[in-house]
Amino acid sequence: MKTEKISISKVKPGMVLTEDVYNAVDQLVLSEGTVLSDHSITRLKFYSIREVTVSYEVKKKPPRQKKEPEKFVSYTEFVKKSDDFKNFSSAYARSLNSVEERMRAFVASGKTLEPDVLLGNVADVYSTVASHGQLFDMLMCIRDLDDITFVHGLNVAIICTVFAQWLKFDKKDSDMLILSGLLHDIGKLSVPESILKKKGALTAEEFTIIKGHAKAGYDLLKETNIDPRIPLSALQHHERSDGSGYPDGLMASHISEFAKIVAICDVYDAMTAARSYRGPICPLEVLNTFENDGLSKYDPKFLLTFMEHVISTYLNQYVLLSNGQIGEIVMVNKHAPARPIVRLLNSECIDLSVDRDVHIVGIV
Repeated sequence: MKTEKISISKVKPGMVLTEDVYNAVDQLVLSEGTVLSDHSITRLKFYSIREVTVSYEVKKKPPRQKKEPEKFVSYTEFVKKSDDFKNFSSAYARSLNSVEERMRAFVASGKTLEPDVLLGNVADVYSTVASHGQLFDMLMCIRDLDDITFVHGLNVAIICTVFAQWLKFDKKDSDMLILSGLLHDIGKLSVPESILKKKGALTAEEFTIIKGHAKAGYDLLKETNIDPRIPLSALQHHERSDGSGYPDGLMASHISEFAKIVAICDVYDAMTAARSYRGPICPLEVLNTFENDGLSKYDPKFLLTFMEHVISTYLNQYVLLSNGQIGEIVMVNKHAPARPIVRLLNSECIDLSVDRDVHIVGIV
């Protein structure tokens, strides 16, 4: 029986697998002896299998198939099972404990924040990833930690680390932006946990208390010797360029650049995290929301840079579209970063910047 290793693009229904096919974390995808069908070929593409070894002859009695996995593993589950994620989550847990300890001590007794230690905590987590794409995968999977102050602050600081590189900041500005992201919500330590973790809608009074965290954070940080851009980011990260933000309803020209950057990272992380009233939103759907609603609220020079680089980390990733089809991101549209060109499983390409009725809703 003649066998041949071929590209997944050349696989046809009726071919027979002559070797077991495993994904990147050694989970069985399809067994030796499987007679390929449209459904099984889609499964191979779903798991980003690039090549398979097949025979062109279908035996009347093909070899007995091994039992396939009963569970269809999602991309998030796939990442969580990797050794890379285990290393990331271990470093994350250590850094999170250190960050929480220092921030609580600072608020409770005025102890120094030790900026160098805090920067080291963020760097320890960042050093475990090999690429920006892998970093965003890891952050997407760390969502089991239920905390909207310390986890959120650490996530925003890590995203600011990457953003500073995209903006070509020097080391001093990069470090100050990272600290701005890490400490932007420190004022929430003055908000009762019963309000922070309330399930359901906040009352008008509770929302007023929540909004007070921006000024509270500024008041805590301005008395230190820390770079003034850091307390200003705590104060202004909820301000919006069109004047719709708080606490002062500032227009774009009156909002500090660091606060504008932190605002984008803050919203991205908050929307991709689960909340008591909703599940997490797909990162690519968040980018679509930014594109539809954000250009008037956020500084375009920062927002477009962020969107273009984030979507680029998902090149060659399979995604679910709002029309139910699955495809692979193959090209980024520079002027519409949230609406890339996607190649469907039937090899047809769809340009989401042209077909505005379809958008990305999930990563598969």
